[in-house]
Amino acid sequence: MKKKILMICYYYPPLLDVGCKRSVAFSKYLKKHSWEPHVLSVKNPDKHYCRLGEEQPPEGIPTTYARSLFSLSWIFGKINGLIGRTVSVFGGRLKRNYLHDIFSVPDLFFGWIPGAIISGYKLIKKQHIDCIYVSCSPFSSAVAGIFLKKITGRPLVIDFRDPFAVNIPDSFGILDFRKKINRWIEKKIINSADRFIVNTEEVRKGYIDAYPEIADKTVTIYNGFDHGLLPDEKLEKFEKFTIIYGGNMYFYASESTGFFDAVKWLKVSSKINKDNFQFLYYGGDHQHVESLSRERDISDLIQTESSISHPGMLKVIKKSHLQLLRIIKPMISTKLFEGIALNIPFLAPIPEGEVADLIAEYSPSSHVVHEDEPQLIADAIFTAMDNYRLNKVQDNSVAEFLEKFSREEMTFKLERAIGELA
Repeated sequence: MKKKILMICYYYPPLLDVGCKRSVAFSKYLKKHSWEPHVLSVKNPDKHYCRLGEEQPPEGIPTTYARSLFSLSWIFGKINGLIGRTVSVFGGRLKRNYLHDIFSVPDLFFGWIPGAIISGYKLIKKQHIDCIYVSCSPFSSAVAGIFLKKITGRPLVIDFRDPFAVNIPDSFGILDFRKKINRWIEKKIINSADRFIVNTEEVRKGYIDAYPEIADKTVTIYNGFDHGLLPDEKLEKFEKFTIIYGGNMYFYASESTGFFDAVKWLKVSSKINKDNFQFLYYGGDHQHVESLSRERDISDLIQTESSISHPGMLKVIKKSHLQLLRIIKPMISTKLFEGIALNIPFLAPIPEGEVADLIAEYSPSSHVVHEDEPQLIADAIFTAMDNYRLNKVQDNSVAEFLEKFSREEMTFKLERAIGELA
């Protein structure tokens, strides 16, 4: 008889956000193997933070949706706007939404906690659940998981897709008093977990340095890539040399503009023009990308659109020549796993570390630049264009990569991590 697991996943279809992909894959492959997953997600997600679509959960995965009592982002946004206008009358300017810092504990989604606890308890009793798994963020989900563990005695697995207090870059601008609150909450969450899962080795090492006592229960399970998502049809490359980027460009954490300055230098130097080069951007930062392009007079080389479907994005990546990769250490963008699996090299202005090592191992024709230096990035772009012209581009090690990093293999690792608990 299969063991039963309750998966508390705020991000789950019909939501479209990237946070859904890991949970969807785990639920799908757990069902295929030795577990019977029951997913608990949110009925009325915060539409100011989440993208709602038409996608459905994987076939055969029972999914319950609990209602959130309220969503704070819209309310806080309106109040903060009013305060900001008032302050501006006196010549001041708000640098951030302080309401988030004061009231959003542990995060903006805490209105979901009561519904998640009530619905989760009913599911545990009705379905005879053996184990509780919680995907974070939001970290409010972990609070619900802790309550359910205390009420039912079921073992608890906490999966941090994102760090909470440890490993957070200073560029995020978190206020000191919130850092202390977050650190206290994070320690409670991790100490309550019977297994603590993170998705990069650098994050794991950071947490073990901060909390040495958790070493034995902490496991790294990468995001990986679901090989079932690879486009079936053969896709020809764009006629123009194309660099692609989809999703968040992390401008809120880093104002690095080296890539855009590099494109400007290449245009001024007559090495690229609108007939032989294009940069395609799809995502929520398109207005910022357009602004950077206008400032540098490179709008004719850059096309932007809002987000498109994930299958559509994978096809565009496959047709491109180079994928721009930006990261915030110590996290690893899902774009890394997608790009290697789709056999496209990277242009990666990133620091040394785990991501650079993975690129070196699996993507021999990628160009890693360890500084946000326009001239170095421009040289990498021009070299990549030359390599394509001379047919000198080497394939990624796709088969070896998928053997180690497929999402099915990642689910096997999850099963091994939690198998002794239930």
